[in-house]
Amino acid sequence: MKTVLKFTVMAALLFNTVTAMANEPKMKLIADSEAKSLVFELDKVSKDAKIQFLDSENNVIYSSGNLNNNDLRKKYDLSKLEEGVYTLKMDSTTKVLAYTILIKDDAISVLESKETIKPNFRVKEGMVFINFFNQEMKNVDVKVYDASDRLLHSEMVENKLIVEKALNFKNAYKGSYTITVSSADGIYTENISIK
Repeated sequence: MKTVLKFTVMAALLFNTVTAMANEPKMKLIADSEAKSLVFELDKVSKDAKIQFLDSENNVIYSSGNLNNNDLRKKYDLSKLEEGVYTLKMDSTTKVLAYTILIKDDAISVLESKETIKPNFRVKEGMVFINFFNQEMKNVDVKVYDASDRLLHSEMVENKLIVEKALNFKNAYKGSYTITVSSADGIYTENISIK
C-alpha cells in the first residue's frame, strides 16, 4: 500500500511539473560570430520571466523583467565586450535556463546550457507542501525563518532524487515566514504570510 501511495504521489508530481513546463517559455539562442552578436528568441513570454546577461564575476550587463509580449526576439551586440566567459540566463516560475557563452578573438560560441527546475511550493489550509526534483542527487537543506530572520526549522535531506516535505503552519503565530530550499543548483526562497 505504501509503495502504491509513493508511486501515485510521484506520478502526480511529475504530471504537475510537465504540465507547468508545457506552459513555460521556450528559449533559443543563436551565436553569430560574423556580426559578433547573439540572437535570443523566447516564445510564450510570461510576465514572471526575467532575462539577465552576466559577466564572469556575475555583474549584470543587461536585465529585463516583466515582459509583456507574446514572444520576444532580441539581438545582443557583443562587439564592445572584452574576451571572456558570459552567461545568458532566463529565470521563470518553474525553471532557470542558463547559457554559458565564450567570446574569444573574433568568435562567439555557446559552450553549454543548463536547465534547473525550481522547487514547487504550495500552500493549502495552513500547510506548505514542497516538491523538488533534485537533479544532482546532492544534499538539500530546507529552512524556515520568521520575519526577524530567526531560524525556526532546519532539515537536511540526503541524496534523494525527489524531495517532498510538508510543513505545518496551522498553529504558527500570525506573520511572515521565509522558506529556503538550498541545493547544489542554488538557493530558492518562498515567502508566506500566516493570517
